[in-house]
This record gives sequence, C-alpha cells and structure tokens, in this order.
Amino acid sequence: MTSTASFRSALLSLALLAGVAQAGVVQAAEQSANRPQALTRAEVVADFNLWHRAGLDQFLNTPGFNFNSAEYQQALDTYHALRSGPAYAEELAKVRAAAGSAR
Repeated sequence: MTSTASFRSALLSLALLAGVAQAGVVQAAEQSANRPQALTRAEVVADFNLWHRAGLDQFLNTPGFNFNSAEYQQALDTYHALRSGPAYAEELAKVRAAAGSAR
C-alpha cells in the first residue's frame, strides 16, 4: 500500500468516525428532547386542582360520554386557559405554601 493510499484510508476512517460520533450526539439530543420532564408533587397537585376547577372531573364517570361535545370542549378550553395562564403559578404557590406549613 502506498503512502497516498494509506493517507486516503486514514482520512476515510476519520470521516466515518466523525459521522458516527455526530449521529450519536444527535440521537442523544433527540432522546432527551422527547423525554418528559419529571414533575414535582406540587406541580401535579396544582395541575389537578386546575383540572378540577375547570370542571373536567364531572366527565369521569359518565358512561358513553361524548368527549367531542361542546360542554366537554368548553371545560377543556377553560382548563387549558388556566394551565397556561397566571392561575397555574398562583395555584402552584398555594400548594407549595400548604405543603411547607404542613411540615
């Protein structure tokens, strides 16, 4: 094997190694982006309280309920508005304060 062929072979190996390493980094980044974030107990309780406040709990034990109904959609819209607005931060603060005073 000539030195030119050796050089080409080494360059090809390096390029292949760099491609494999980059693919691994991209795959790891995609996996961490798709992984749901762990929620604290306070966050779950605050979310549940808003879900209850929106009235979504009334649909739990309704056999054959149409989840496409206007009534359900209105409650779901209310929940989304509460969850994405300042009400969530306020509820979370209340839950955290209650948990702190219970200790």
